[in-house]
Amino acid sequence: MIVCVAVVGHQNNPLYIQSFTDADDALKLHHIVHCSLDVVDERVNNPKKSGPTLNETFLGLLYPTENYKVYGYLTNTKVKFILVTTDLDVRDADVRNVIFQEVPCCIC
Repeated sequence: MIVCVAVVGHQNNPLYIQSFTDADDALKLHHIVHCSLDVVDERVNNPKKSGPTLNETFLGLLYPTENYKVYGYLTNTKVKFILVTTDLDVRDADVRNVIFQEVPCCIC
């Protein structure tokens, strides 16, 4: 289940953050999204290790926590989409399909 969606600008400024859980978890999810930006920057700035190629904008699993998995998508304008899910057994292909079905509607 998706518990948080965030859109972050090219200068790591939050453009939109929405959590779909209790208000108590909202601050924790905002912290998880903020921490995931470090992983995105590391992958983008070190493409030889694990970063995306020029045609690959889906960053995949950024990092797992005990209760969540965090996925990322980077647009060509450096806007980042962060997705936090509670499904610990979800596949990257399923998340990629969700992101690619939803993101083009948001960009237009």
